Amino acid sequence: MTISRAALLRLGKATAITAILGVCMALVPLGMTLVLPFVVLPMAHLLARWGPRYVAPLVVVAGGLVFLLADMGMASLFVLMLLTLGIVLGIAIRRSWSFPIALVSTASAAVVGLVLWGLTMWLGFGITASKLRSAVDSSIDNATSFYSQMGVSKASADAVSSQLRHLFDVMPYLVPGLLVVGALLLAGCAIVLSYAIFPRLRESVEVRLSLTGFRVHWSAAYASIIGLAMIVVSRGLGSWQNVVLFLGVNVLLISQTFFFYQGLAVVHWFGKTRQLSRGSRTALYLAAVVAQAMLQLTGILGLFDTWLDCRRRFVLKTPGAGPVR
Repeated sequence: MTISRAALLRLGKATAITAILGVCMALVPLGMTLVLPFVVLPMAHLLARWGPRYVAPLVVVAGGLVFLLADMGMASLFVLMLLTLGIVLGIAIRRSWSFPIALVSTASAAVVGLVLWGLTMWLGFGITASKLRSAVDSSIDNATSFYSQMGVSKASADAVSSQLRHLFDVMPYLVPGLLVVGALLLAGCAIVLSYAIFPRLRESVEVRLSLTGFRVHWSAAYASIIGLAMIVVSRGLGSWQNVVLFLGVNVLLISQTFFFYQGLAVVHWFGKTRQLSRGSRTALYLAAVVAQAMLQLTGILGLFDTWLDCRRRFVLKTPGAGPVR
């Protein structure tokens, strides 16, 4: 395949940026959380703008550089996210998929990538549950000792230590829900970043992903209600208590994450239709995210929007008003 000088320069820039982001993901504290949504953007932009011909060279070169400069675990996650989330995001933008389809597709790709990474860590690097438990116990013991030396009472340190150990004990039962929730949030962040960045680049790409009209199917509301009911009634089920409890928690986590996006859609619609300034809209979005993280308020707004239909009920009565994005 013949590649022109301009195309080679384009590929080199995207590969260099991707490799730098991959190294930052592996080496910077909290890099996996903060940098991972950015890692897939160069390849998604390249695929959306110029097609799939550059995907393989980018993955091979950038993946090789990250394998040389970072640990094998993070490098494996880096490559798998490029091959799953990055490719599907680029296809979604190139084919102008709607926001619901793009969100579900990219989140599904992220789930596949994360599951494959888990299998790689288990089968390829021997990271088992017992080793993870040993590492967690060692970290908790070290933290307890540190805070005891800093003057924290032994009773307080032991209480926190006990709570952390209990949290790790129940974590395996929450893996399905946490995996889907993490994939949905990762996919949503990548989509929002592409929507904000791609149209402003020199080689711009229009991202036709409208959040304003996003609605979860009405049946998801009853999934949240069923999940909450399972948590409530699990206390009286004897030996089935833990099964019903954790199944209800997983259902509630997943359904409420979808309703978080519906709540964000209502917030986004409000900011657009009321013609708020960019600073005011940013503050509104931050407030919605904080409200969800602390009190689940944005998800509750999305849940009640299923019945209230806020975007129809509170629409401005302006003649000739068109749709908003």
